[in-house]
Formats: sequence, C-alpha cells, structure tokens
Amino acid sequence: MAVDLKTARRTLPAPMLDRSSYSIFSVIKQAIGKDLTRFSIPVVWNEPLSFIQRVAECLEYSSLLDRAASTEVVIDRWHLLTAFVVSTLSTHLERMSKPFNPLLGETYELKMEGDASFHYISEQVSHHPPVSAVYIRGRNWTLSANIEPKIKFHGTSVVAVSEGRWILRIKKKQNRSRSGSQSSFQSCNDEETENNNNDDDADGEMDEYTWKTPSVLVHNILFGRLWCEFQGQIDLIHTQSEQRSVLTIKSHSWFASQSTKTADMFKYSGFIYDDKRKVGAYHGNYGHCYYAIDDLKDVQTKSSSSCSAAGHNCIQIGQNVSTAYPCDLVLTPSSRLIWYRSLSSMTDQELALRPQYYYFTPFAYCLNEQVTTPVLPPTDSRHRQDMRCLEKGDIDGSSAEKHRLEEQQRADAKQREDEFQPLWFHKDENGEYVYTHKYEQRRFDHCPNLFTQSSRE
Repeated sequence: MAVDLKTARRTLPAPMLDRSSYSIFSVIKQAIGKDLTRFSIPVVWNEPLSFIQRVAECLEYSSLLDRAASTEVVIDRWHLLTAFVVSTLSTHLERMSKPFNPLLGETYELKMEGDASFHYISEQVSHHPPVSAVYIRGRNWTLSANIEPKIKFHGTSVVAVSEGRWILRIKKKQNRSRSGSQSSFQSCNDEETENNNNDDDADGEMDEYTWKTPSVLVHNILFGRLWCEFQGQIDLIHTQSEQRSVLTIKSHSWFASQSTKTADMFKYSGFIYDDKRKVGAYHGNYGHCYYAIDDLKDVQTKSSSSCSAAGHNCIQIGQNVSTAYPCDLVLTPSSRLIWYRSLSSMTDQELALRPQYYYFTPFAYCLNEQVTTPVLPPTDSRHRQDMRCLEKGDIDGSSAEKHRLEEQQRADAKQREDEFQPLWFHKDENGEYVYTHKYEQRRFDHCPNLFTQSSRE
C-alpha cells in the first residue's frame, strides 16, 4: 500500500499480447450508438489495471498541487492548478488499452511516499450506471470526485465522456484578501493552518476549485493505428469568488491542410479571469507541456522559438510509436515553462520497450504491484486474479477469471434485495458520494471476499 517510486517495480512479468491479428471493430460493431461500459470486451484489449487504479494515474504529477497549495502568489497558483489538470490528460494519449471494469464494492488504496506524497482511496459505489468515488489527501489539499464514464461507438470512432466533477480543496492561508482587484492576484502572505486529519474539508477553511474532464475521441476503429484526442473546454472554477481558468482545446477540421492539422494537434490555450477581466494567459501541448504567458500583450505574438522542454512528447500520428518527438509548440516572447511530461527516470531500454508493456510509465507499473504491509481489504483491486493473469501473459486464465467474476456479479445483483450501500462513501443530499473518513481505521473484518466467494455476505 505504501509505495515509493524509487524502489517500485519497473516492468511487468510478461509483455502484452500482439494484437495485430485481432480486430476491435469485430468486437464492438454490435454496440453502435450504445454505451460500451455495458459490454464485455475480450481481455486481449485490456490492460492489467482496474478503472479505479487507472484513475489514480491523474496523480502522477501531484507535486503541482503541492506547489499550488504552498505558493504565495495567486496567479502562480492558477497556473499550477491548470497545469495539473493538463497533466491528467497527458497520461491517456498513448494508452489505447481498456482498463478492467471494477466490480461493485471493489476498492483501491494507494499511499505514495517520497517528495510528492498522497493517500488515494476509491470505491466502485454503483454498477448501473458505473460510478467510481474517489478521495485523495495530499499536503494541505484534498481532491475528490464521482466519476461516471460513458463510452459510445459511432461507427468509425469511440467517444468517451466522464460525467461528474472534480473538487479540489486547498488549505486556506489566514486573512487572505478576497478583493476582486488585481491585488488579489499578487500575494497571499499569511500563515498556513495545521493539517487536520479528522475533516479538513470545511468550507470556511478551504479554497475550493472544481472542473470536469473533457470528452475524448478515439480514432481509427475500423483500420489504422488507434489514437485519441481530447475535445472541448475545461472551466476550472474557484467556487468562492469570480476567479476562474478557461482552457480551450484546439479542434481541427479534416478539411484543413496537413500542416494545419499537425500544428494544432494536442494544442490548447486559455485565460485566467477575475470576473470578466483577463488577468493571465497560457498555452501548451496537453501531451507534453504547459507555459504561462506572463504578458497578456504577447498572446497573439509568436516568437521564433519552439518548446525547448525536455521530457517526452506524446506520440504523433503516422510516426514511429517508439520514438519521442520534439514538441512543436511555438512560444510567445513571454512564455514561461510551468510543467512538462517527463520519463527521465526510465532507461533507454525501458523507453524502447514501452510499446510492448501498454505504454506504462514507472508510476503505472507500481499501481497493481503486490504489497505486504499493511494488510489491504479483500476488496482491493490488487486481489483480482484476472488482472494478475494478464500481467503474466496468461490470456486464457485471465479470460476465464474475468468471465467468472462477471457471472458472479450478475448473480449477486439478482440476490440483492436492498440498494447497495458502499463501505467507505455515503450519498449526500445532492446525490453525490462523499468520503466517510473511516477507511483509515483499517477495520476490514466486515469486507466481503469480493473476488473469491459467490455472493456478498
């Protein structure tokens, strides 16, 4: 449960199966216009992670939240928070494998140690519709969400939409000015309050920010290499003021020239507002980097420089999938680097092998690693043998176990007389699942043996 990336595993027991002889279209053609979350997909198209483990990958760059919570310059906080939201998109672009659907009542816990420590707790609280409840505690911040994925097949593409919102709460600094003037974006030079482990989510003690994940479009379902892009706009809102960050993902027309398509691919830009007034700007490549634009007059001005950040850019259409290509983002005269995607801890050999291992990063490798202490509840995703078999390259074993669990879940649903009650989250008056703060007591004797028995007790 306690994980340190410096000592965590760096590979899987076996590489993924070659999918060249398999057609994803032959599997999902009967689902045109329907919700794919209700369809069982052959394990050859899965990756050895449960969806609630995959959600934890949004924390790969949680250090941005730590920096946002500690900064005394509020405009910098906005840049750091928006960069964090961008970083959560970057983990998806190379990953064309589907995570396993969590069973109802399945849980996952990840306690990350090191420089960017956090404690992640999630539970699958509903099956139809599928809803995953998440709560994370970091250094002077908490992050929570109710995630309801909806995936539809439209003949040549798949659209995935994540219903529900993310709620970030950052420990306030005492006596912080709430003025709507420009000065409110300059400094918040106050003492931080102590972190309260009981319940630090009281409105009066926390700055609250919310946003929703944009939709993602997966291309080339019929033929060619699968690739995806995000679409739409992200509104990152400070709920206690008129301050917000509005990020617009550049869309491209299939009738545009190839050079225009390439220039716009994965690019975004946006502004930070105080009420209706622009007080900050930014741009970047959501597969690679985030730049603040320090002078608003430069927004439409392009320099002769392109992104010079190191790290690893997302894969590009029609290019060698094992090669990291330079980011082609054109900078402005006052562009200032805030974040970039980095796999610097991986060796050249590990980087070269990524296509054979689901494009996992060191962070992804550790998510399903077995841990010995402390004891995890029997509902934790790490106990799933279908995913463990897939890690080992045992497709038949994984398929058989996946089918057994699906049949078991159907039987449990038929026998259940009352509405399912989650163990670690409860539904509030707004219909949202809220964390109870009881998981940390580690009293797991009442947890069902979710992956071994035929019915819940």
